[in-house]
Amino acid sequence: MNWHHDGPMTPAVAIIFVSWNSWRHTLECLDSVLGQSHQNFHAFIVDNDSADQSVEQIAAWCNRPEAEACWRRHDGVIRYTDGADVAPIGYRIVDRPAGALPPPVEGCRVTLIRSGSNLGFAGGANVGLRSAGPDAFDYFWFLNTDTVVDRDALAHLVRRARQDSRIGMVGSTLRYYDRPNVVQTMGGSRKGPEYPQGVFRHIGEGVNVANLPEQSAIERELFYVFGASMLVAASFVRDVGPMSDDYFLYYEEIDWTMRAGGRFTLAYAAQSHVFHKSGATSSQAKPGLSTHLYYANRVRFMSRFFPQHLSSVRRRLAADTLRYVAKGQWAHARIVASVFWNARQIAKAS
Repeated sequence: MNWHHDGPMTPAVAIIFVSWNSWRHTLECLDSVLGQSHQNFHAFIVDNDSADQSVEQIAAWCNRPEAEACWRRHDGVIRYTDGADVAPIGYRIVDRPAGALPPPVEGCRVTLIRSGSNLGFAGGANVGLRSAGPDAFDYFWFLNTDTVVDRDALAHLVRRARQDSRIGMVGSTLRYYDRPNVVQTMGGSRKGPEYPQGVFRHIGEGVNVANLPEQSAIERELFYVFGASMLVAASFVRDVGPMSDDYFLYYEEIDWTMRAGGRFTLAYAAQSHVFHKSGATSSQAKPGLSTHLYYANRVRFMSRFFPQHLSSVRRRLAADTLRYVAKGQWAHARIVASVFWNARQIAKAS
C-alpha cells in the first residue's frame, strides 16, 4: 500500500493510540475513527503489555465489528458500525517492532502492536511513531483511547494544519463524554499566573459548547496542545524528535512543545470535536501512581525548562499537601508530601 502524501492528494495521517487494559474503550474510539470523513489514514494501536487480552479482543472485533449497547450516542459521531454493510476490518499484529514497519497490504487499516512492556503514554506513543515512520506520513494524530470523535474531527485538524507550514501541532475542542455540551478544553492550556508553580489551566473549561470564542483568540493563548487529541506535523517530528518518554504519564506533551523552542506554532481547530471520558484510562493504574506521576512530573518539567521557579513549585506542593489533609485524603497527602521532600532529588535527576 502506498500512502498519498501532501499536495494535490489528501494528506496521509497515522493515528496513534496507546492502549493498556482498556480494549473496550479502544473499540468504541476505533469505531468512530473508522467513520471519519478523512479516510487517508492508518491506525496504529500500541498495546502496553495489557493483562486483559486486549490485542486478541481488538483483533476479534476487527473480524466482526459490532457496536455495544452501552456506547453513548453523540451528535456528529458516525460509527463504522452504523453502515448497512459492515465488513471486517483489515489488520495486522506486530510484536516489539524495532523501527519503521513496511506499508501494510491493501485493505489493512489497523496495525496492532505489542510493545512488550508498560511504557507509559509517551513510551507507547513513541513506539507507534517509530513504527509508522517519520517520513511515511504527513501528520500524526495522537488520540486517547477513551475518546470518541466527530465524523469531521480529523478533517478539520488537517485543514487547519495545512493553512500554515509553520504549524507544528493542532488541538481539538475536547468535550466531556458524559456531559457533551460542556467543554473540557479548547485546544489545550494557557500559561496563566499560576505557571511558576507548574500549573496550567485548560482554555475554556466548563464553557457551553455553543459559546466557542473566535479560533484566533484561543490560538493567541495556547501554551501547549492537549495530548488527548493532538495532530502533529511530520516536519515537527523530524525536527524535534520523539516525545521524552521518561515522563511515563503527564507533562509529556508540554515538554514536547517546549523542546521545539518556538520553531513551530500551535493551532486550534475549533470544529474538530472530540468527546473525552476524562481519566477513564489513567484511573486503571495502580492506586496512587497517577497522583505521584502528576506531581513528580511537574517538578521534572519545571526543573528542565523553568528552574528559576522550583521554589514556587515546592510551595504549591506544600499547599496541595495541606489541602488533601483538610479533605481527609491521607493517601494523596502522603504522596504529594513525598514529592515535596524529594523535589530537589527529582530535579537533579532530570
